Amino acid sequence: MEVHAHSHTARKKWTHYFWEFLMLFLAVFCGFMAENQREHMIEHRREKEYMRSLIEDLQTDTANLNDNILLGQVVKTRLENLVLFLNNESSKDSAVQLYKLNNQVGRVVNINFEDRTSSQLKNGGNMRLIRNKEVADSIRSYWGDIKVIENISSRLDDLRSKATDIQAQVFHNKYIQLSDPLSPVSSNISVLPGAKLINSDPELLALYSNRRQFTLNVLNNYILGMKYAISKAIRLVTFIRKEYHLE
Repeated sequence: MEVHAHSHTARKKWTHYFWEFLMLFLAVFCGFMAENQREHMIEHRREKEYMRSLIEDLQTDTANLNDNILLGQVVKTRLENLVLFLNNESSKDSAVQLYKLNNQVGRVVNINFEDRTSSQLKNGGNMRLIRNKEVADSIRSYWGDIKVIENISSRLDDLRSKATDIQAQVFHNKYIQLSDPLSPVSSNISVLPGAKLINSDPELLALYSNRRQFTLNVLNNYILGMKYAISKAIRLVTFIRKEYHLE
């Protein structure tokens, strides 16, 4: 009977297992590092894209602020003239002139800030992508200024509405004629000869003067706020361009 010897596989040394584990660990670790680096590159690219987009929004804000500041200054002067006329006892017999001055203060000053980029940064949790703390703080500070201006705008709308309620008790639309009904510009509004006030009660006119004066005061704050915001926007654009090396 033939007897066969059993063959034995040589046992692997512990160092062999160690090197297998090390190679596997290095492969996983390098893969993780590569993926992490890729994510950082993507986030960095998105960060710069947001900054470019934000600069465009700030430039839009600057243009809109400039336009509204100019309009605000015009309306401010007209409100001053109206209040001065209302408070002048010798002028109250000239209803036609009062109609004309009143028609000139109808323009609405209201800045709409561009929120295309800011809404994405706020709502999408993307502010975390802004790694530069000073830039992030400057952006938040600008948003805070916008909030203040929007609150002033809301107050201004409320005062205009209250003044309009009294205006409806003083002036009659039958004496007002539009040369171009589709245009809101005050130069297209004319007052018919013989115009009379619905109610010329001194107390009512004094109340109307007060409402217009309150509107004037808040409008002045609105203009100052917009001037501050425009300087802040310009500085922020310069700062972002410097920090992110953008043209």
